[in-house]
Parts: sequence; structure tokens; C-alpha cells
Amino acid sequence: MNNNINISNWKFLIIVLASIVLLLIIPLVYQQMKKPSNQSNTASQKNNESNQKEDKKTIWGVDSASKTTNEMYKCVKENYGEPYFWGRYLGNNGDVSTGLTKKEVKFLHDKKVKVLLIYNQFSNATTKKRGIKEAETAIKMAKDINAPKGTVIFADIEPKYPVDSTFIKGWFDTIEKSDYHPGIYGIFDKDRKLYSQFNKATQENKQINDQLILWTAAPNKGISSGKKAPKFNPSGPKESLLYGWQYGIDAKKCNIDTNLFKGSINEYLW
Repeated sequence: MNNNINISNWKFLIIVLASIVLLLIIPLVYQQMKKPSNQSNTASQKNNESNQKEDKKTIWGVDSASKTTNEMYKCVKENYGEPYFWGRYLGNNGDVSTGLTKKEVKFLHDKKVKVLLIYNQFSNATTKKRGIKEAETAIKMAKDINAPKGTVIFADIEPKYPVDSTFIKGWFDTIEKSDYHPGIYGIFDKDRKLYSQFNKATQENKQINDQLILWTAAPNKGISSGKKAPKFNPSGPKESLLYGWQYGIDAKKCNIDTNLFKGSINEYLW
């Protein structure tokens, strides 16, 4: 009988001790579970702060329709300064532009210059079917020169080209689903059709406004060196990813245009 009582007492004591241990452990486990969440929030805050800093920072560069030779690079460096990036075209386009080559990419990278990709193999920016077709061609050309994943490709929509929202949607949808990132270059003044058709496209697909990178040629402030570049103040749709501004066109020396981009473009350059 006494043995039974002792056993019962020991069982009761074990249950009490186990309960106390659980009460002590549970708060500790809870705190440990909260820590990753706090760390995640801290990382997110740091990323947001980093993005904001990149947005405030600007980088200077040039674009050209002709091949970047050593003489061309020397001309730009001596007259305007060292560019952070160089915009070049995918594929040859008659007398308009000479296509970027792997050898030229290596030359620019050896000079510590990043490459910005432009696509101009069209003169009509209407219909979704055409937007898809041109995007597919641009993707193939980018792959042919081994452009890395995540690189932005800018569709060059010149002022004289007809344009509609369906082309923009076709271009965006196709590039966005590929290894590359969609962008559009053009004059994004309020009185231009490109401006209104872009806004129409964003009303029909909000993703376009959130993800399509814009590069505007307005307003034109004239060619300058990197050190004398104007304050970043391009014209374009509000709340869009207006990262680029071609503020100077057709330099008398070196045959280039001059540009300012938000630092955020850096992750999309090659």
C-alpha cells in the first residue's frame, strides 16, 4: 500500500516538474520564433533604404549608333568624361545603326563600362501581334550575344512612328516572360501619343506601370560632359519607372547622345 502511495507521489511530482519546465520553455521558443521575423523586417527595411538611395543617385553615360572603337572611346573620354554605361543597338539596321558584337561588349567591359541594350528593328509600334513579334526578335538577338538574365531591353519608339497601347502590351508581356526585362525609349512629353498610349496600356494592365522601365528624350537640354550634366528632371508619366533621360542629342564631337539614369537602373545593365 505504501509503495503505491509513493509511486503516486512520484508521478504527481514528475507531472508538476514537467509542467514547470514547459512553462519555462514555451516563452523561450516563442521568442526564438519571433527573431527570424524581426530579422526579415530589418532586411526589408534595409532593402527599401538601399532602393531609395539608388533612386536619388544618378549615373551618367552615352549611347551611340556606331561601333565603339578605341578611337571612339578616347574621343568621349577626352571631350565629355568617362561614361558609366554605353547604350548600343541589337543587330544591324541599315544606315541607321550598327549592331553590338561580343567583341565590343568585351572592349567596354575591359574599360569598366556597362552596356545598355536598345532594340530598333521596327518603324511601326502598333498592334499586339507586332509588339510580340518584335519582342521575340529582340530576345533572340540578346541571347545571340550572350546578354545575361535580367538585362533590360529598350524598344526604341521614335517620334515619327505610329504607336498604340496594344503594341506596348505585346512588347511588355513577351519580354517580361523571358530572361530579360522590358523597357521603352521615346519622347514621353504629355502632348505626344506615346505618353497617352502608355497611360492607356497601364490602365489595362497595372503591371506595366510597376515594371516597365522608361527612358525619355524630353526635355532636350543639349550635350554636356558628365560633370556638367543637368539635374535629373525628365518629362514622363507620373508614378512610372522613369529611370532614364536622354537630355542631349547628336553631339558634334564623337557622334553620341548623353544620358542620365537613376541609380536603380544599375541592376538592369550588362
